Amino acid sequence: MKTFLLMMLLLVLPRLALALSLDNSILLLGCPGRGSIEVILHRYEHTQEAWGQGQFETGGGYIKRAGLVVFPFANLDRLIYDQSTASFGFWYAREERFVRCQLLSLRNTYPADIPYFRE
Repeated sequence: MKTFLLMMLLLVLPRLALALSLDNSILLLGCPGRGSIEVILHRYEHTQEAWGQGQFETGGGYIKRAGLVVFPFANLDRLIYDQSTASFGFWYAREERFVRCQLLSLRNTYPADIPYFRE
């Protein structure tokens, strides 16, 4: 039974990661050195990361190169998403080190379009 559950998990997780929307997703990543990091990818290329007790950073935009998507943050951290393997990593600027992260959950959000009326 455990083997069956493990196989199902391995089949489902990569598909979840491939469903990553760059402008409306909430990721929960397990990363060495920080524990759980919540990353929110908003519309209009706005991002934010939160971890620990009140640690929070914002960022803007992303860069796509050779199958990698890099999300820079104001504290110079970088979230790196490898599209070919559907894996995540973080560059911690303060510690000057790269860590591989495990995707714990992925939720797509569906922002509401707010009507705009000219007067």
